[in-house]
Amino acid sequence: MSILKLADNLYISPQLTQSDLKEAAKLGIRSIICNRPDGEADDQPSFEQLKQWLIDTGIDQAVHQPVVAPAINGHDVATFQKLLATLPIPTLAFCRTGTRSSLLWAYHQVQNGMAVSDVITAAKQAGVDLSNFEANLHAVSQNGMS
Repeated sequence: MSILKLADNLYISPQLTQSDLKEAAKLGIRSIICNRPDGEADDQPSFEQLKQWLIDTGIDQAVHQPVVAPAINGHDVATFQKLLATLPIPTLAFCRTGTRSSLLWAYHQVQNGMAVSDVITAAKQAGVDLSNFEANLHAVSQNGMS
């Protein structure tokens, strides 16, 4: 399992398994955001399967917010932030590798004044390399997101 802290009350992870969810519950995770579209890979459990696995864990809520990295837009970022503000904390967001979930957080942070270098460093400490998105993050920090 690779659940790593990205920010206060926000953890990220690659694709979760049933045993990962039990471990997440032991860590005190109270809500899950799945940023991975169903059917992205043949071996990937569906969001409905994930919700079934959660029944015995004590994790309060799970939300499916599927996104695709090149197509992340301002609405996606705002929705993610609203979820973080309203779901029980701490929250665990996941996708295939953790990058999409980290990007949703990163775009919001740079729109609100966090330095791009600090965002990239925070993500790197959580095991995600956002350096390929540095130019996009700079653009969003200066112009916002559409």
